[in-house]
Amino acid sequence: MRRVLREVAEQGMQPSAIGIDSWSVDYGLIDENGSLLETPRCYRDPRNQGMVLKLARSIGLDELFLRSGVMCEEITTLCQLIAAKQQTPTLLENAQHLLFIPDLLRYWLCGNPATDFTLASTSQLYNLRHKDWDQDLLSRFDIHTEILPKIFYGSTVLATLSEELQRETGLGPVPITTGASHDTAAAFSTVRADDSTVILSSGTWSMLGVHMTQPVFSPEIDPERFGYEGNPDGTFRFLCNIPGMWILEQCRLVWKRQGIPCSHTSLTESARLAVDFNSSIDPYDARFVLPEDMTDAVREYCRETGQRVPESPGEITRAILRGLVHSYVKAIGEIEKIQQRKIRKLCIIGGGSRNQFLNHLIEEKTGVRVLKGWAEASTMGNVMNQKQALKNWDASGLS
Repeated sequence: MRRVLREVAEQGMQPSAIGIDSWSVDYGLIDENGSLLETPRCYRDPRNQGMVLKLARSIGLDELFLRSGVMCEEITTLCQLIAAKQQTPTLLENAQHLLFIPDLLRYWLCGNPATDFTLASTSQLYNLRHKDWDQDLLSRFDIHTEILPKIFYGSTVLATLSEELQRETGLGPVPITTGASHDTAAAFSTVRADDSTVILSSGTWSMLGVHMTQPVFSPEIDPERFGYEGNPDGTFRFLCNIPGMWILEQCRLVWKRQGIPCSHTSLTESARLAVDFNSSIDPYDARFVLPEDMTDAVREYCRETGQRVPESPGEITRAILRGLVHSYVKAIGEIEKIQQRKIRKLCIIGGGSRNQFLNHLIEEKTGVRVLKGWAEASTMGNVMNQKQALKNWDASGLS
């Protein structure tokens, strides 16, 4: 980032603002000097295994869901912190701040250790009713809330580029914004959908859901399948989090190592042409979380479920895409029942929106009209948030 900022200055450009978005839940622990205590871990880290079961036994998933509104998965920040408390307690004791990935990068740019609602609301550390970190919940697991950052709401200019980086890069006091730090929140903010429209953010994960003004809790909601996340404007998304293109991307890594051509275009076309191949996977199956060889995992799943085993990359791709579509169909039906609305349109955003064959399968199997939104929806949502933050800043008289 510093290199890019230097290059921007060298080309005579002056950014109006800098906004950062990324995936949520992962974090870095920094000491009083602003240095990382360890390299941030991925939410797929094996240390998180069994943490949902621990939560179920100690607090109960229903109560936890009523507090946080977050889907109960082992990837959440709460699950990661409980695992860290067990395995690396000294790091937590020495931490001055816990910062989510966008917060950490912003901190290094401007020195302000803060977060925003879109990230806090996904962590399972945030209490929806109290609108703050859940101190009671965290105290049960002996996690100190002092390390958690201040939460900002709405599109905000957090600070300006630090004086050190201004000198290093040759840029002036560029405003650093917050408000849409979670990439899914940024992406969903580009779609102004009515009650008959469901949104699918199609990327590493398939985030399928609807906009809501306030969370509504119902006994029909399965907290292991659905949850609420915050939008930049303070509203919410009701979401089903479905493992997405991660599975196909991991297959592509295997094929690349083997020297097999595997562009998205060629794989999609091969899958489309494999019309007599009707096997499909369940993307939620545990074997697809972090296997050594994803192509073997797909074949093993089909073999064990009594389906025809895919051999070619096209057949494997078709099995993955069909499995994703089956998950979308199920989730849409559940959303219609829980939220008591009829879904007639599905707007796809993110990189997966470019996959014409997947779009065709979705329309064919769901019976709803498929619309295409921004492929780079997170980027567009980030820019929209920056513009609003600058507008708010100007209106405050602080700029």
